[in-house]
Amino acid sequence: MGINFQGLNIHPLDQLGSWTGLPSEHSDGQPIRIHTLGRFSVQSDRHPITRSQSRHQRPFELLQALIALGGREVHEEILCQALWPDAEGDNDRNAFDVTLHRLRRIFDVENLFIIHNRRLTLNSSLAWVDVWEFEQIVNHCERLLIHAKEPAALKQLEMCGERLLNLYQGSFLEREPTRAWALTLRERLRSKLLRHMLDSGQLFETAKEWDGAIRLYRKGLEIEPLAEALYQRLMICFRESGQIAQALATFHQCKKVLHEYFQVAPSRKTLDLSQSLIQSAHRH
Repeated sequence: MGINFQGLNIHPLDQLGSWTGLPSEHSDGQPIRIHTLGRFSVQSDRHPITRSQSRHQRPFELLQALIALGGREVHEEILCQALWPDAEGDNDRNAFDVTLHRLRRIFDVENLFIIHNRRLTLNSSLAWVDVWEFEQIVNHCERLLIHAKEPAALKQLEMCGERLLNLYQGSFLEREPTRAWALTLRERLRSKLLRHMLDSGQLFETAKEWDGAIRLYRKGLEIEPLAEALYQRLMICFRESGQIAQALATFHQCKKVLHEYFQVAPSRKTLDLSQSLIQSAHRH
């Protein structure tokens, strides 16, 4: 038994997954592995490439910027503006050429970096990037949500969620110096993950699978402890499953975090939820 994925426009490569339609986490055909979520690390044929192996750090920054800006057909002018915003004349173009040459030498994989019409591409047939897999799985989850009433959908979403959390070891390049060009992708990935957790969690709620929803919301708060919407859903799940004390503890945690970080009180919706919890506690 499984979900009928006919018409969902899933790429044939996705069928390599260990369950229907989900992309494989293995990359045997891709000798380069690049991690950017939380930590930045690079492997070639499963051997780490450390930045200490190169006298120059700019090539790694060029790689990071390329991924942040999409990784495919990124115009060199955009990359130059990101990395050498104060360069004059042809200095930025020269710096780009030298840095790309050094980047190619570090990896020494033919056709890993393709430049055509002044547009640079990281070859996805040779490089696995955690961000790319993350977005592929999130998009797959969105297709699953369309079929949420199918019996297998919750199990599929649960497995997708586990893969997403395994990939998402932190925000994009969070351990690197903050760069303006990294912030857009960082926020987009964070928003996609939180939206997935809220959408999937509410499916668990609809099915009265309270433990599954609670587990998902708790993991979400480990990643984003300032997401008030996750506190609200968690309070509701505890209330509906009869765990009033846990629900009230969640409210107080939310109140404390919002005060410590923003010096604000919880929203009216959260306060109303807390009042309903207090009334439930008195009834019991």
